Amino acid sequence: MLKKLLFLLTPLTGFAQTQIPLNDLSAFKNPSTNWTIEGGVTGNFNAESLTATAGKSVIVCTIRGKKYQTNDDLYSVMEHGDIKMSMDFMIPKGSNSGLYLQSRYEVQILDSWLKKVPNDGDCGAIYHRWDESRGKGNEGYEGHAPRQNACKAPGLWNHLEVDFKAPTFDASGKKLTNARFNKVVLNGVLIHENIELLGVTRGGALQEVAKAPFRIQGDHGQVAFKNIVYEKSEPSKLTFSPASYEYFEGVKEGITKSNTPTATGTVARPTMKLAPNQSDFVLTFKGKFNVPEADNYKISCQWNGLGTLVVDNDTIANGWYLQPDEHSKIKQLSVGEHTYSIRYVKEFSWRKNSLGIFIQKPLSEKASLTERTSLLEPEPIPLVEIKTNDQPVLQRSFMMFGKTKKTHAISVGMPNGLSFSYDLNQGGFLHLWRGKFLNATEMWHDRGEPQTGEPMGTVVTSNDKFPLAYLSNADTAFPDSLTKNDLKYKGYKLEKRWSFSGEFTYPNFMYEYKGLKVNDITTPLDQFEGVNRNLKFEGEAGQLYALMAEGSDIVEVGTNRYSVDNQNYYVQVFPTETNKPIVRNNNGKKQLVMPLNGLKEISYHLIF
Repeated sequence: MLKKLLFLLTPLTGFAQTQIPLNDLSAFKNPSTNWTIEGGVTGNFNAESLTATAGKSVIVCTIRGKKYQTNDDLYSVMEHGDIKMSMDFMIPKGSNSGLYLQSRYEVQILDSWLKKVPNDGDCGAIYHRWDESRGKGNEGYEGHAPRQNACKAPGLWNHLEVDFKAPTFDASGKKLTNARFNKVVLNGVLIHENIELLGVTRGGALQEVAKAPFRIQGDHGQVAFKNIVYEKSEPSKLTFSPASYEYFEGVKEGITKSNTPTATGTVARPTMKLAPNQSDFVLTFKGKFNVPEADNYKISCQWNGLGTLVVDNDTIANGWYLQPDEHSKIKQLSVGEHTYSIRYVKEFSWRKNSLGIFIQKPLSEKASLTERTSLLEPEPIPLVEIKTNDQPVLQRSFMMFGKTKKTHAISVGMPNGLSFSYDLNQGGFLHLWRGKFLNATEMWHDRGEPQTGEPMGTVVTSNDKFPLAYLSNADTAFPDSLTKNDLKYKGYKLEKRWSFSGEFTYPNFMYEYKGLKVNDITTPLDQFEGVNRNLKFEGEAGQLYALMAEGSDIVEVGTNRYSVDNQNYYVQVFPTETNKPIVRNNNGKKQLVMPLNGLKEISYHLIF
């Protein structure tokens, strides 16, 4: 989905975050012997257990007694109501755990890798409720399956983000509003949005409350967690006095045509309802608000037009803005009364009136200084999705690679849910992903000015490097990029490939590299665990090396199988008696390279 539409929690909001230290287990209540603090864990996609290394920073659950003993579940010391959380988790093959918000509402953690259509018991699901009185086979109800399967292979780190709204109660304890998952994001994929929970999910504490610990299931199978970050939110305690206003009809170059206001008065909160939706007016407000607790407050504003916000004679924002741009400033506010003034100028007709001013204390909700309806709701943006069919689909577009826009990119979507984007200038992978194919909204919506395609599944980012290079020895640096003199793109042709699921046509990208003719074709593995990249080359292969992976670290986790970039994906290589893979350092990164002396082709697997 469009990244800008997601509430991503890494970083959360840059305001009042807390990371749970995993130097020990003191952040949790009476942890059972299943739980330990480790320095790290490694796994393999066909292994049923994880291997821990000594140290601190990762919390690991290993079943040491019988399964399904709920006293092995882990409860936080911290209690929460509304909360935003993010964490990384890893599970081995066949394992099962879960994150319970307020110990009652479960987001499922399960090895659901390769499952095509997930249900409400799969990884990322909001687990169902349970009532045995409904009759056998109907006990589970009101579960929510993820929109798509975003789970990575066992032994790889998954990133989970949750935005949770707690139920609310009146003074007598009567429930006023239900719990809600505003958003759940797994590995960058929005899998839930605006899910209301009428009661607790199966296995949760039965009585709903305003605050409770979060809970991690620790009695079903091995699991590891790290980077647990949260941001709690309490109701705002700010109060606002009525505001006076002056409305001036007619403005030129930001100056009112008359010093006499067309209308004046008092309103409970500043609002754009006072101004007709015309293009030339000035609207000013003056008011006060009361701060019960001294702190560093975030004051933010949005508007369409030219505006100024001043708090206690301090200019917070001043300029010509358009929604949805937000401008903010952190300001120390003392206990007591504070003054503000707003000046809103509009002298163009193609944007609607809109004004929103917000004040937020750390660990509290935003308080709206302006009337809520004064700020326009964002205009809905339709999704323009390119889907795969019974044959691979190719789509040219620009593609973002970090902060760089790649102008000669092509994306290839395969019928089995595997896709990749490829830089035609460099002959390198940009991204590989599993799930839906391509979001083309930025190519076709409105003016389509960015012209970028965006992956719609669980993404692995590659290095955008041509995979072959002539090196003087195994320690020589691999080139970061190649010039057109060294690498000449010769186009691609579609070639048929057979698999047990049928015949498909895949693009074979052709290059000339320093006189070497290269054919580069990528196809899915038979069980769709990932892709096979096959490189064939004609010419002198002496001193030729292949770069098969690059990342912050590369660890061998099986015979000629490596986890890459902090266990983000796997690479399976196939050495010969004379050509063996080498893990080496290069400019602060690890690289997996292999000499190709005497070879005419090489294949390797990327698994995720």
